[in-house]
This record gives sequence, structure tokens and C-alpha cells, in this order.
Amino acid sequence: MNRAAAAIFLVVLCSGCPKRIEFGPEGQLTDAEVVYERVRANQENVVTLEGDAKLRVESPQQSGTIGMFLAVTRPAFLHLETFDFFNRPLASLVGDGSRFGLYQAQTHTWYQGPASPENVSRFLPVVLPGEELVAILLGQVPLIPPERKTLELDTKEGVYVLTLHRGAATQVLQVHPKYLRVVRSQVRGVPGYDLAFDDFLEQGGLIFPGKVELEAKQAQTKLQVRYQQIKLNARPDLTLYELTPPEGAKVVEVDDSGREQPVGPPESPVPPAPGS
Repeated sequence: MNRAAAAIFLVVLCSGCPKRIEFGPEGQLTDAEVVYERVRANQENVVTLEGDAKLRVESPQQSGTIGMFLAVTRPAFLHLETFDFFNRPLASLVGDGSRFGLYQAQTHTWYQGPASPENVSRFLPVVLPGEELVAILLGQVPLIPPERKTLELDTKEGVYVLTLHRGAATQVLQVHPKYLRVVRSQVRGVPGYDLAFDDFLEQGGLIFPGKVELEAKQAQTKLQVRYQQIKLNARPDLTLYELTPPEGAKVVEVDDSGREQPVGPPESPVPPAPGS
């Protein structure tokens, strides 16, 4: 057998081999409840994040990559700013869990009102509660409350497959066997979205994904956040979450559904004309 044929044979042979799986210090886990609890603990140990990232959006309305500064603190404190290619500000979103403020630089307009999913989605083209968005940006997967759990080991992909069941809904989690962090989440049976985490890095003893992807198939929308320089679990700067409109900006009040509200007290009804 010549060298070329031997090389091809080895490639074909190895492509059918299962991946070598590196488990954590506990070795291979076989109990679904244990993996579930480890996943919850490992993803909940990050409570704050601040730094820079690249945001890529793919949707029917817009597509492209922009720079972003973000500061998020559990449970629902948000501060997001986006910039164009020339580092000029585009928009900023601030939320404290109950109220939100959104500044659009192009129109010099500040929108404010309840921090509802519809209002938060003015910044990103997906409808998410602020608390869920904070969790996702912190590398966490919102988990359905399971009625039962099953666990398998996928030797081909080299991951645990932890499936959560609740009625007709299932959430399939691919879990890194060493870090016990979710690398992929797929929700089926109820409206939802898929999540993927990659490029894990270690900072201060914490394992954190350097890349976060969200895909909402019904909305034909995909978001990708690729972190650049970030700090984890630092003391949060609470001034970043103050809902103060920029000086001179037009202020627009909106309701839960994002509808603009009239400015000032409602007008008194005009009395009917005599004899009408």
C-alpha cells in the first residue's frame, strides 16, 4: 500500500471512531439528576459581566456585525450599547427589571416604559424577557422545570445528552463532559429558541463561553455574541443601569406592548353643543 492510500485509509478509519472523551474529576457520570444539578450550579456562578463584544444579527429585517459594549447583572440589570464600523454610537438599552430606556442615536429619541419583552425587543430582533436575556448573556440556559430527566452519553459527539421532560415539552441539552456546561440547548413541543455555547475560556476559576448563539427559527432570526475583553463577577457599576435620557433627547413613553403614549394629561371631552 503506497503512502497516499495509507493516509486515506487512516482518515476513513478514524472518522468512524468515537471521540476520546475527557471527563471531569468525578469521572463519567451516569445519574441524570447529578448532571442536572452540576449544570445548574456551574452556570449560575456567574452573576455579572462587563466588557466588549461583537454582535452578529441575521434576520429578515437586517443582517450584519456591529461592536457592542455590555454590562449585565443578575437578575435583570441590562446595559447594552452598539456601535457602527467607525465606532459611532447606534443605540443603547438600559433596564433594571421593571423599567427600560432605549436611546436611538439617529433620531436622538429616548423611549421609556415597562421592561416588557416587547420593549426589550426594540433593541434586539427577538422577543425575550429581560431576565432571560441577562441569563443568556451570562452564558446560562433558561431551563424548563422538568417532571423527569434522562441521560445518555453521545460517544460520537463526545457530550452528555441530558433531556428534560415536562408534558409535551422537551429540552435537549448537550453538556460538556469535563466542564459540565451546556454547549447546546434545543426546546421542542412549545415555542422557544435554540442556544449554542462555544470557545470556553477560564477566568478567575470560572469556565465561561466566549461565544453565544441564539436561533429563533420561527422568527428566522439568529444572534451571535462573540466576547472580546470582559470581566466576570466584578463589582457592578450601578450608574450604568440608571434610566436617564441623554440631554436634549426627545422622550417617548410607551406601554407594555410598545405603543407610544400621549404626552401630558388627557384632553377633557368637548361638551355637546346646545340643542344637539
